[in-house]
Amino acid sequence: MSAATATPRGRDLTGPPGWPAWRRWLAASGVVLVLVCLLPPLAVLARRYVFAESVQFCVFAVAGPALIVLGAPWRFLHLSGVAGRLAAARRGNRSFLHAGGFLLAFIAVSLAWRLPPVIDALARQPALVAAEAVTLLAAGIALWLEIVASPPIAPRLPRPGRAAVAALAMWSLWAVAYVLGFASHGVFHAYDAAGSGLSAVADQEIAVALVWAVAGVCFVPVVLANMIGWVAGGEDADEEFQRVFRDENERAVVRGWGTRPRRRPRSSA
Repeated sequence: MSAATATPRGRDLTGPPGWPAWRRWLAASGVVLVLVCLLPPLAVLARRYVFAESVQFCVFAVAGPALIVLGAPWRFLHLSGVAGRLAAARRGNRSFLHAGGFLLAFIAVSLAWRLPPVIDALARQPALVAAEAVTLLAAGIALWLEIVASPPIAPRLPRPGRAAVAALAMWSLWAVAYVLGFASHGVFHAYDAAGSGLSAVADQEIAVALVWAVAGVCFVPVVLANMIGWVAGGEDADEEFQRVFRDENERAVVRGWGTRPRRRPRSSA
C-alpha cells in the first residue's frame, strides 16, 4: 500500500480530520437503538407496558440524539455542505436566546409526548410512534448540537452556558417523571399489565426510574465536563457570561453599561 493511500491508525476517513475512528460507531449505535424501538418486540411491549413506552421515549428524545450528534455522521451522510453552512451561521450568532429557543422547543416537545392522554393514544394508535420518533429526534438533535461538538458544527455557547442548557434539559425531564412518580394509582388507561405480575403503579415507577437514569447518564457528564473544562481553563467568569449576552457587533445588549471614554484635556497654546 502506498503512502498516499495509507490510512493512519485510528483515523476516521468518513469524519472530520483527526476525528477518532471509534466515534463514527456512536452515530451508528444511535440509529440502531432508534430502529430497535420502532420494531418488535419492543414496539409490541410498548403498547402494553408504560416502562417499555418510556424506553422508546428515552431513546427518541435523549440517547439517540446524543449518540448521533457525538458521532458527527455528516460527512458519511453526504451532509458536509449543510453542516458547514450551519457551522458558519452559528459562528456569526452566539446569542444565548437562540440556544434557549432550542431548549424550550425540546422541553415543549418532550412534555407533549409525556402527557397521560398522549401516552394512552400511543398505545391505542401505534402509528403515532413514528410521529413521536421524528419530532423527538429533531428536537433532541437540535438541543445536543448546542451542548457538544459535532464537527464541523461547534456549540455556540461558552462552557457555562452549555452546562446550564444541559442541566435545564435534564431537570425538565426529571420534573415530569417526578410528578408521575408520586401517583398512588394507575394514571394511564390504555395499558394492561394483567397476568404479568406487574401492577399499574409498579409499571409507572419503573418508567420513572428509567427516565431519571437515562437523563442523568446522558446529561450529567456534559454538565461536569463543561464545568471542569471551564475551571481548568482559567477563564474569567464575568467575561464568559458577558460574551453570552453580546450581540453580533460585540456590543453589550443593555445600553449604558460600561465606562465612557475620558476626554483628553486640551493642551494650552
